[in-house]
Amino acid sequence: MSEGEQTSSLLSSLKAFIVAPLIFIIILGAIFAYSGIWPPLVVIESKSMQHDAYQASDYVGPSSIGAIDTGDIVIVKEVNGLGDVVTYVEGATSGFETYGEYGDVVIYYKSGMAKPIIHRAIVELEYNETGGGFDVPSLLDLPDDAWSVSPGPQQVWNLQGFLILYDVGYAEVTVSIDLNAMLDTMGSNAHGGLITMGDNNWYTNNQGGNIGRYDQGFLSVKEPIEGDWVIGKARGELPWFGLLKLWFTGTAPEYTPPNSQTNLFITLGVVIGVPIVLDTANTLLKKRGVHMFGWTGKLSTRRLWTRLKGKR
Repeated sequence: MSEGEQTSSLLSSLKAFIVAPLIFIIILGAIFAYSGIWPPLVVIESKSMQHDAYQASDYVGPSSIGAIDTGDIVIVKEVNGLGDVVTYVEGATSGFETYGEYGDVVIYYKSGMAKPIIHRAIVELEYNETGGGFDVPSLLDLPDDAWSVSPGPQQVWNLQGFLILYDVGYAEVTVSIDLNAMLDTMGSNAHGGLITMGDNNWYTNNQGGNIGRYDQGFLSVKEPIEGDWVIGKARGELPWFGLLKLWFTGTAPEYTPPNSQTNLFITLGVVIGVPIVLDTANTLLKKRGVHMFGWTGKLSTRRLWTRLKGKR
C-alpha cells in the first residue's frame, strides 16, 4: 500500500470514529428534544404490559410489535398534568389508542416506591369534597353496558362502593374498583387521580371470568395517581434492545420472551455483520480493480459545489 493510500485509509478510519458518535449524539439529542425529560428512554423490566393469550405462572408468551414487552425500550414524553393524559375510558369513546389498547400508558413514581411503574391509565377519579366520594364525568360518554356502580344507581357523581368496568383491554377483563378502600386509606387526605393497570395484569376466576388486577387494589399504591407523580407518558417502541441492559445488570427475568431474544440476536447480526461483509467485499474487489462504492464519489459535496459554480 502506497503512502497516499495509507493516509487515505487513516483519514477514512478517523472520519468513521468521529461520525459514528456524532450521529449517536444527534439522535439522542433529538429524542430528548421530543421527550422533554432526562433520561428520555425507559427499559421495560416486567411482563405486566405484554398481551399474553392466557395467564399461568410458568407461561412465557411471545412478544409482539405494537405492545410493550419485556426488554423493549420506550420514549417517555413529558406531561403537564393529568389533562395531557387520555385514559382508557376516554379513549374508548374517542378511539384514541396506544400500544394496542385505548388510552395512554403512563410512567409514575411516588416517594417510597422501589422504582417507577409503567402502566395504562384506566380512568380518572375526581374527589368530591362535598359528598366525600368520587366524580367520574368521563363515564357519561361510555355506553351504559360498559360500566356499573355497586351498590346504588348508575350515576357519575359522588360515587362510593365499587365502580365496575366491563370488557377492558385485549383480554376483555372486568375491573372492579373498590372506591371505599381508597377513601379509607387516604382518610382526611383524600384526593382524585388516575386508576392504573398493566395490560397483562389479570387472572381467570373460578367462574371463567377474566378479572383485572388494577394497581390501586393489587399493588402497594393504594390511592389514585396524582398528576405530580406522573413522570410522563410512553411513546414509540424500540423492541428487544433493552434486553442488553437487563442482561448486563443481571435483572433479566426468566419470563423474557424467547422470540425477543432471537429477534435481538438476528438484528445485531445484521447491524454488525452487513457492514463487515460489505467492507470485506469492497476490499477484495478493489484488488481486482473494481470499486464497489465508486458511484458514491459522484455524490460528494465538493463535486456538487464545483458543478454549481461552473453553471454560474
